[in-house]
Amino acid sequence: MASSDTQQRIAELTTLNALAQTLNRALDLREALDTALAHIVELMGLNTGWIFLKGDVESYILAARHNLPPAISYPGPAWENGCDCQDLCQAGKFEKAVNMVRCSRLRSAVGDKRGLAQHASVPLQSGDEVLGILNVATTQWGRISPADLQLLSAAGFLLGTAIARARLYDHVKVRRVQEQRALLSLSQELLGSEDLEPALQRLARVGARLLEADACAFVEADEAAGRAVLRAAFGWDLGKNVAWPTLLDPDSPHLWYLPERTSDLAEEALNDLPPLLARQGFQGHLGIPVELGGAPVGTLMVNTHSPRQFLDDEATLLGVLANQLAQTLERERLHQEALARQRLEQELDLAREIQASFLPDCCPVLPGYQIEAYYRAARQVGGDFYDFIELPAAPGSSSAAPRQGELVFRGGRLVSATAPTLADAPRIGIVIADVTDKGVPAALFMALSRTLLRATAIDGRQPAEVLQRANRLILADSRAGLFVTCFYAILEPGSGRLDFANGGHNYPLHYRHTSGEIEQLRAQGIVLGIVPQPQFEQNSLYLGPGDVLLFYTDGVTEMMNARRELFGDERLVEVLRANHHRSPQEIINAVLSALNIFAGGENQSDDVTMVVVKRSA
Repeated sequence: MASSDTQQRIAELTTLNALAQTLNRALDLREALDTALAHIVELMGLNTGWIFLKGDVESYILAARHNLPPAISYPGPAWENGCDCQDLCQAGKFEKAVNMVRCSRLRSAVGDKRGLAQHASVPLQSGDEVLGILNVATTQWGRISPADLQLLSAAGFLLGTAIARARLYDHVKVRRVQEQRALLSLSQELLGSEDLEPALQRLARVGARLLEADACAFVEADEAAGRAVLRAAFGWDLGKNVAWPTLLDPDSPHLWYLPERTSDLAEEALNDLPPLLARQGFQGHLGIPVELGGAPVGTLMVNTHSPRQFLDDEATLLGVLANQLAQTLERERLHQEALARQRLEQELDLAREIQASFLPDCCPVLPGYQIEAYYRAARQVGGDFYDFIELPAAPGSSSAAPRQGELVFRGGRLVSATAPTLADAPRIGIVIADVTDKGVPAALFMALSRTLLRATAIDGRQPAEVLQRANRLILADSRAGLFVTCFYAILEPGSGRLDFANGGHNYPLHYRHTSGEIEQLRAQGIVLGIVPQPQFEQNSLYLGPGDVLLFYTDGVTEMMNARRELFGDERLVEVLRANHHRSPQEIINAVLSALNIFAGGENQSDDVTMVVVKRSA
């Protein structure tokens, strides 16, 4: 059987173990001290004790108490002033681990003291710093054995360690709150910033403060120029009149030769540091790559002038800042792209207005004829165009006879001082064309082609000759590798004669009122802008009363539905057959309606252009 001393030691060790577990599990310091004090008093075989904690201004606060006698009950006058044990501790006169002190608080108290007169005082310390005092009270004649004093000293050590850990935890908590508040404030500032450079400088200042470093900088990788540029810096010595941002490394865009973290930067760098970085004299270093879409765009780093090994949690914090920096750069990139798109939209709107000025503002008004046109680009600007050209009368034709009244042709519309007749009406050149591209390149090539065609046709040349000469001019002026399909016809209103030639364009449709048949206006020819000496076939026909001509581009017949089917020539023929008796504008509307129904909401993939000519019945 174990001796009574052994059993006593086991009980003491068990109590100390329970005390240690209590202190380790506790989240609230005051609650832990109350529980621990009860264990300690019981361990010592006593009844009363209390614990002071040192405040911020060399004062002491009663943090825990256990079974106080009525004379010094708390709160009460006995605790309003200091006492001898505090003065001795403050003066550094606690020379032992446990010090016996005659209690001045008990001595001056009035009332039931339960015979208590002195206490064993244990300074609670963390290293050399005094954190508080543990007092356990005894009677005037009470004695504490050396073994109990040693036990009390061990309990005091546990309390000191627990208090230091709790204060450190509170400090970390406060720091985390401060970090989160600073990060939130930084994030809001970065979101609201309209200028990138001040935002980056602000981030560098916050980074240095949060990591308690001497300096913080963002170094951007300029891949195109093969260099590294200092975009933002705090705590760097950059001298006077330095251009900002400034060049850091002229030979390498990425600082691959720098370690991720080190306490001696110059010693552990793989290469000699760039002169500007070497001049800073940094020793402590922590660097985090800044990435956009998985690709590195630079480095965010913090530095100290004295040796310092940054910790993992500090690397995590710098990583959060690097992520905010990446988001700021991405937001700025998107902002610049939005501005560029806005400028492009404005330029395209202007281009659309300019392109619209190349198209006739209205259709010719000819006695005995109705003419309407329609144009809709797939994008802001397109490559389709149509044109009406007033031509001189052909020699020997009825149109060459003297005209009755003054005739003026403005903006494609015929205006007369007297009622015009078919004999008065000039010949009209009709052009419909399609540049084999879309968007801005097609629009520019369209302007060139339209100008050259009009310049070639204006003097009344036959259609085949017009296409030949226009082809030569386009080849001479164009370097873009684009080409244009073109159908050109000359209408003589008096006779109804239509001469035409085709440069690789869709065959227009001719509805004959007398037979009800629809035929294509076929003429052999190649697109303009490919070969130097093409041959163009020229054909002719006569429009009778009630006849209809439908000119169109491939955006009509190649309209697709969700099943990738084409609208095709046959559907267009059927629409014309069903609506030939209507006006040209109604025929165009019927074609557009059929296209919309067929496409079923699919986006228009090509420009759509139509011209309809109808001779009155």
